[in-house]
Amino acid sequence: MKRRASLPTAAVLVIGLAIAGCASERDTNPTATADVDPAVAEWAETVKEQHEGETVTIAAQTHPSTEAMQTMTPQFEELTGIDVVWDVVDQNSLKQKIELDFQSNNQAYDVAMIDSFWISGFTEKGVIADISDRVTDAEQTPEFFDYEDILPAYREGLDKYDGVTYGVQIAGESRFLAYRTDLFEEHGKEPPTTTDELLELAAYFDENSDVSGIAMRAQKGIHFTSGLMTLMYQFSDGFFDPETNESMVTSEDNVQALEYYLALLEYAPSDVASYTHEEALSAFMGGHAAMWFDATAIAPSIIDPDQSVVVDDVAFVGPPEGENGTYGALAGWSLGIAGNSENADAAWAFITYMTSGAMAPTYVELGGVPTRTSVLENPTTPEQELYYGAMLEALDAAGALVDRGISWLPQVPLSDEKLTVIGNYGSEALAGSLTAEEALQRADREIAALG
Repeated sequence: MKRRASLPTAAVLVIGLAIAGCASERDTNPTATADVDPAVAEWAETVKEQHEGETVTIAAQTHPSTEAMQTMTPQFEELTGIDVVWDVVDQNSLKQKIELDFQSNNQAYDVAMIDSFWISGFTEKGVIADISDRVTDAEQTPEFFDYEDILPAYREGLDKYDGVTYGVQIAGESRFLAYRTDLFEEHGKEPPTTTDELLELAAYFDENSDVSGIAMRAQKGIHFTSGLMTLMYQFSDGFFDPETNESMVTSEDNVQALEYYLALLEYAPSDVASYTHEEALSAFMGGHAAMWFDATAIAPSIIDPDQSVVVDDVAFVGPPEGENGTYGALAGWSLGIAGNSENADAAWAFITYMTSGAMAPTYVELGGVPTRTSVLENPTTPEQELYYGAMLEALDAAGALVDRGISWLPQVPLSDEKLTVIGNYGSEALAGSLTAEEALQRADREIAALG
């Protein structure tokens, strides 16, 4: 095994998006969207009769899907008579602003953009409202919304907590594999279908080409854990019992999963210990790795000729099968109603319009991340045709985990903090100061102290 030289700092592409990926250049002219669906127009007339003159304020983060909805907002305002105010901040500030607004009962926000990492804490505190009745009530949610068309992995796996619906997905991702078709063809290799094949290919290209075998996340803390969880469920049922929330961090299966990930990272660039999704993406797009395993939502960057040097030599496949089965990552953003909103019905009208099946083609055309089966099964551009199929494979794999009653993101108190602890010790194992077993044992003790 040989580690490639690290990339110079200037070569690292700053993406600026933490979960859902970058969008290529898009049309931002609202007049370019299709004419309003008659069913949408009819529904909007009723909304206008009930809520004209009301204002809804949206707490959101900078994101391609936010930009798409902002472009769609003038038409929504014209159709419904509802005024929309956007408060768009960076991701780190968003959570704090939403929580402070609720705690102070300031009631500044009506709609909140929710990271799936936050949903357990938000629901326990009452920060966001139960919308289960709204999504199933024909009077509140028109037929053109088509709730069942939202991918099951999102609908059942991210938008619900403890069986209750709190959000509607606006951007989401699983993880899939991108690989260099030119290198694979040159060396007579096929893309991996199992975790064993993935490890073998990473080792092969690391030893037999001028690039590293694979690029993935491995920065200390939450990024390391996030990278590990890309493939963890192929080996284990997760860090916490889905029924009791009891820790399973030190299980033999989890030790095996960490050992596998550490072995895979042996064939990553030499500075992989500093990699978030941004650096991993930059390494692959810059032509420094044979494979890349990360967020489906980032795919547009890889096939953007303004960003990627491998744009003509890349293909995508879904997650490989492991000893435990074939499962996929699952994370993303949803829209929910603030728990103390004074304009909850108008807020729901906004969510209905922006996330409906009828508006989905416009939303995606403007740069929104697809969350619906109907969209992913019907790509409309050559770029979409390149990766939509693999994205569906990844999301089907994520849905398989949901079907088993397992949440990819553990729905336990202080989930984010506990996953960060695991990543802190995983990083030490990557550095060679701890074995995988020792790292998980130390992490488990610290997690226990968190309560």
